[in-house]
Amino acid sequence: MPDNAIARAERSIHHVHELIHLVFTRPAAETQAVLGGLMAMFAEDFSMVGMAGKVLERQQVEQLFKAAAGARPGLEILVDEVQVAWQAGAHVALRYRETHRVEGLQTRRWSLAIVECTATGVLWRCLHETPIAM
Repeated sequence: MPDNAIARAERSIHHVHELIHLVFTRPAAETQAVLGGLMAMFAEDFSMVGMAGKVLERQQVEQLFKAAAGARPGLEILVDEVQVAWQAGAHVALRYRETHRVEGLQTRRWSLAIVECTATGVLWRCLHETPIAM
């Protein structure tokens, strides 16, 4: 399971960001099903530390995505530099670099996600984002 958990966790990093991209770039009326699929990837007790350093609980993250649905039609998201930071059985911590480009502006962040690989899928437990100075 350990190697399988790592591969599944890495695929989940990319899949979550594909869904986030769809939420941000599609018209808001078209994102309901995508948003439901995205939120299903986060555990009920999921929390994250966002770019501004504020802790957000799952419900706040969902509201953030709902408010941003369709708001960034030209957005590009690149995820690279994915590395395993820690693993214990089905739990994996992955660090990755995330780059957002829109309208000539670019932001980057290092992210650390802790996920649990279950029999039914990969469940995100925690996410911490840190801005990269440009």
